[in-house]
Amino acid sequence: ERLHPAPHHRGLADPLGAMTLPQWALDYPPDEERKNPERYSGDYFRDTLPQDLWEFENAVVDGDVFTVRKLLEAGVNPNAPLDSNNLTALMIACTMGNWDIIQLLVEDFDVDLDGPLSRAGMRAIDYAGAAGYRFPNEHPITEYLKSQGSQHTWWGAVASGDFMRVKEFVENGQDVDETNPVLWNGNSVFVAQEFGQQRIAQYLITKGATAMVRNCHNIDMHEDKWSIGRHDAFFYKSKKCERPGVGVLEFYAPEGQMPGAYKTFSV
Repeated sequence: ERLHPAPHHRGLADPLGAMTLPQWALDYPPDEERKNPERYSGDYFRDTLPQDLWEFENAVVDGDVFTVRKLLEAGVNPNAPLDSNNLTALMIACTMGNWDIIQLLVEDFDVDLDGPLSRAGMRAIDYAGAAGYRFPNEHPITEYLKSQGSQHTWWGAVASGDFMRVKEFVENGQDVDETNPVLWNGNSVFVAQEFGQQRIAQYLITKGATAMVRNCHNIDMHEDKWSIGRHDAFFYKSKKCERPGVGVLEFYAPEGQMPGAYKTFSV
């Protein structure tokens, strides 16, 4: 529960807050011009969806398999973008690891696996891999989608740590310093580090990719990573490791000092 300043401090706190904190600028039009004013999800694209897609998106996020099936049987487009990032139902289900909805979409309603792309240029399988649904102790969503013919995009392969797919792209001329304006305007090394793929980052550096360093002049959306110009600051990041029987460990550590980290790499 948020603590409020004492009454005798409020007169000082409010002007200070007004001076230092700019108001958050949403892409919402004025209330009198808004469509569906009863909706306020923080995403105006989502708020202006037709009623059937609005209910569909909510059901997918809630994991409501019965409502998802009912809406699909009524004719809802399973490949429609559902938010301002152009995420489809399958992408959302892959991000959340909802195995039942993924199987329903793929096996019963023939969803398009590789056609739709998000604003970041990623497919559903990319979101599954980036979310970690490729390990033995998780739902094998990534391998399942591969068995259905899906393949990682370049950015998805990097974020998911799919070394063989990354290597395939590189050997076929992929620009390793291409930047993605949606993924923090980062190159492949930056994206690999963001998703904790140290092995991929080290491989890409051996192929000529640049290790990007964020300094205090760059806006960084992640408060757990910062730089004051040191050459190694990029490699300091909040790591979240999960091991069977141990739970989640959170700590700061430089690259190469993580448990089980790859200190050398060769091909």
